[in-house]
This record gives sequence, C-alpha cells and structure tokens, in this order.
Amino acid sequence: MTSNVDEPIILSEPDPRWPELYAAEAERVREALGDVVTRLEHVGSTAVPGLTGKPIVDLLVGVRSLDEGRAATPRLVALGYEDFGEVFIPGRLYLRRRGPPDFNVAIAEEGGSFFTSQLAVRDYLRAHPDEVKAYAEEKREAYAHGARLFSTYSQRKNAFVTSLVERALAWASTSRGETPGPGHSG
Repeated sequence: MTSNVDEPIILSEPDPRWPELYAAEAERVREALGDVVTRLEHVGSTAVPGLTGKPIVDLLVGVRSLDEGRAATPRLVALGYEDFGEVFIPGRLYLRRRGPPDFNVAIAEEGGSFFTSQLAVRDYLRAHPDEVKAYAEEKREAYAHGARLFSTYSQRKNAFVTSLVERALAWASTSRGETPGPGHSG
C-alpha cells in the first residue's frame, strides 16, 4: 500500500475522449477483478458532459463486501495502480494509476452510502446544467486561489461538495422514491 496520496493537480476543460477512456479502462478493470465486480460505473467530473475538472477518469467499482474488494486490489496493482487502501473515506478503497491517461478507482459496497452518493451526484449533475456551471465555477475559483494540490483543492471546495451531495441525494430520493442517506463525493 502506498502512503502519500497528495499530488499536484491541474484543471481541464471537458474532453470528449473521457467516456472512451473510461470504457477501455473499465474493460481492463473488469477483466482483472472478475466476479468481484457487481457493478462498474463512470463517475466524477469526467462522467458529466460539460464539467470542468481534473483530467482523471474515475471508475466506481461495486463489490459485495469491502473485504472482498480489498482482497482483489493486488490485481489492480498488477495493472499499475497504486493502492491507498481506505484513505479519507470509510467504506471506500482508493487506487490510482497515472499515465497519461490518468485513472482513479474507488471500490465500495454496491448500495452503500459512498456508492449511492457517487451515482446520485453524477446523475444529478447530468440532469441540472445550472449545477454543472456552479460546480465548474467553484473548481476554477479554488484553483485560481492557489489550491494546486489534491488536498488543498479538496478542502477548498468541501463545503460546496457537501451541499451538492445533499441536493443530489434529495433529488435521487424523490426521482426514485428512495430515502436519502449520508454520503460523500469528491
């Protein structure tokens, strides 16, 4: 397991290749993890058309249990991923592979709070162009004010993201008839 998760970041305007990069990497990840994967989704900024973000494609891997996901992480390390374990967010395993192209993999229990919130935020942003604009502005402002490391960038936009997750979960519960739960997206 790697220990230093912090890294310099850049912001990028949307790239039409992001969905293709996701599809190709998702195939590699699914092949490596096999039946450990219950669901694989493109999440994060690169999954939302028109959203400015870090040019890092995020893959969300659903698993039956975090222990099962943890046991399978060496298969992703063999593909060149760094394993950071359950860093920052309980219930989520974080791995990254830097290229280019760059990828992050989050492994979480399908249906758990992290998994649910990631999908809710992605779908909410896809359905609300005004929110996409507001989030892009928040990111640009954080970057313009010197948030050039992963840690400071995440901290700078944390209040906005927390509020965004709340709005997304509330929207998801009314559009799907579910009860919103706690979660985090980044």
